[in-house]
Amino acid sequence: MSHDSRHSFKHQVSAWLARLARRPRLTPEQLLALRPQRILIVRQHNQMGDMVCATPALRAISETWPEAEIALITAPVNQGVVQHNPHLDRVITFDRRVWREPLRLTRFLGDIRGFRPELAFVLSSISFSVTSAWIAAASGARHIVGSDSVPFGWDVSRHFFSLEMPSVPVMDCAAVAHNLAPLQAVGITTENVFPVMVPAPVEVERAREIMSDLSLAPGFWALHPGAGKRQNIWPAEGFAEVARRARAAGHQVLILHGPADAEPLAELVRILGPDMGPDLCVAPACPVGVGAALLQQADRFVCNDTGVMHMAGALRVPTVALFGPTEPALWKPPAPEVVVVKSSHRSDVEIQSGFGGDEFGWMENIIPDEVWTAWSGLSGRKTESEKS
Repeated sequence: MSHDSRHSFKHQVSAWLARLARRPRLTPEQLLALRPQRILIVRQHNQMGDMVCATPALRAISETWPEAEIALITAPVNQGVVQHNPHLDRVITFDRRVWREPLRLTRFLGDIRGFRPELAFVLSSISFSVTSAWIAAASGARHIVGSDSVPFGWDVSRHFFSLEMPSVPVMDCAAVAHNLAPLQAVGITTENVFPVMVPAPVEVERAREIMSDLSLAPGFWALHPGAGKRQNIWPAEGFAEVARRARAAGHQVLILHGPADAEPLAELVRILGPDMGPDLCVAPACPVGVGAALLQQADRFVCNDTGVMHMAGALRVPTVALFGPTEPALWKPPAPEVVVVKSSHRSDVEIQSGFGGDEFGWMENIIPDEVWTAWSGLSGRKTESEKS
């Protein structure tokens, strides 16, 4: 069977099975009149930046039903992003590997059935997840609300969902607004559209321990050399140049990194070589929440267009965000503390090692002088009293 044939078969089977999980229909007015005790939100996409951008949508649901207990199902990679979100009462992780492990799948299904939600939401942005729809159905929720699946090429939402929200499968506005738009279309909204990221006290304490171990004082400068997409990575030579300038200006510099950043981190450390030392050092590998707590102690930050950029924006850290092929109007965090340096043009690049195309060849044209001017020109971290 060809790939196209398998894809078509999957769509047909999904549409047929969805009819078996049909839910009672609701109008937007009937939805808002519901008084559920427990609400389940399913958003198990695995990109950290997308999850940060979705947090205002979580706030909107929480503010619409303030008395309800709310649980979120998310991917393990995003547990640290939402674990201490003030608009959630519970976080349940869904690892796609459970499909191959019957015992874990049974426990997962027991968890969501045990929560006993009366209302479930399947949140989407620029993709539709049939898996998420099935998870919502498996929860036993009487009513399920989710985006219209047809624009994404799936004929399942009209059977699965009590109410279909409008959907746009392309990013046609800022990411936070795009995540909120389907909910707002049915009357679920919030006046505060700012993303949320809250490190736990234990994560804050671990960050302080790391700072002590590295002899870092609050107000250090931080940078992050990696990105989830290779085409969004500024060459290590550029990060090395601005790191050296920051240290020469008398600032301690901390290099942050995540599990996917081994290659750009190794290249940056190699280039810096003997310049590495107490005032220019690498943070140990740490969970997302601890990384967020470290950023809270930084005076300023520079990074690529990637998930940690959205985390920094949610934390209101003065940040220079480096953009290449992506559009800042769509992906820049809404925080005024975040400023953008965008590549002015693309160079012709050959396809190497399977990578290439129109999204490559941008980041190489960002000039270190421009980044240093923006980074050194930031106003720096404000205290809580200054913010208010």
